[in-house]
Amino acid sequence: MKVYKVDITPLSLFRDFLSSYTLFGAISWAYNILYGEDILKEVLDNFEKGHPLFLISSIFPREQDKYFFPKPNLKSERTEKTDIDYKKLKKIKFVDFETLKQVLDGKITNELELHNYLNEKAEENISLLKKDAIPHASIDRIFGTTEGSGGLFFEEIVALQEGYFFIAVENESIKNELKTIFNLLEDIGLGGNRSIGYGRVKFGEFKEFSEIEKYFKNRTDKFITLAPVIPEKETYDLQKSYYDYFTFRGAIDNNYGFKDIDIWKDKVLYLSEGSTLNVKNKKSFYGQFYEAKNINGTKIYQYGFAFPLYIQGGN
Repeated sequence: MKVYKVDITPLSLFRDFLSSYTLFGAISWAYNILYGEDILKEVLDNFEKGHPLFLISSIFPREQDKYFFPKPNLKSERTEKTDIDYKKLKKIKFVDFETLKQVLDGKITNELELHNYLNEKAEENISLLKKDAIPHASIDRIFGTTEGSGGLFFEEIVALQEGYFFIAVENESIKNELKTIFNLLEDIGLGGNRSIGYGRVKFGEFKEFSEIEKYFKNRTDKFITLAPVIPEKETYDLQKSYYDYFTFRGAIDNNYGFKDIDIWKDKVLYLSEGSTLNVKNKKSFYGQFYEAKNINGTKIYQYGFAFPLYIQGGN
């Protein structure tokens, strides 16, 4: 697979953070619009069989030509003499590429070493998004006002900073299809509430990030993921892995036009971006393409493949 970096410029508010599974859902819907349901099914069948045609990361912040990555989860070193401000370290969500390289090259192997390195650099705390709540009015259909069943409510919104993501593609044909898809997504938007103007973005060009390539291709038994992972059974040595996790329950996109059905997918467990996973059973690809719902024979999936950067040294 060839790895590319794609810059993304937000042009509006968003309902939710744009994770890898949000991007994948938008790409799938655009495949259906541009190439038809049969081509989409072929693409999804490849993913279901464990042969993804592309891998995609979540979105991370950038400042002009400086790119930031999720802070790696590393082994905790806690002793009575450990001089480390864990509260300060926990607040740091992203690190620059030079810091990440120290981890990927095995020069930083635990939280204490990471803390000391960041202190020497005086690393600034970079943020990707800001959350807020904005008021909305629901209108009673009988009165035509907020009287009766109407009322005022608040909705949480997300404002994204300038960002980027990685995408690894199997071949040039898939790359060209994705370029066309991103052009369409600039028109229809990403995520929820697109009908009221949310989710507008501008995508940059597919550009090589050669320094990342070797960490993606030189496989070892330990990697840091740039996308949330739905973990597989018996694949990781969890005693030697360091991760955060969260549960997620997505809704079926209303573009699919299903009527009178429960819109909610199964709840899934994810290991977060930045998790360091130690592999005990090696595979070609890590994570799952999970069948989260089946509606009258139509399979609805939840994307959960890792975007791995392999650690080249250290313990």
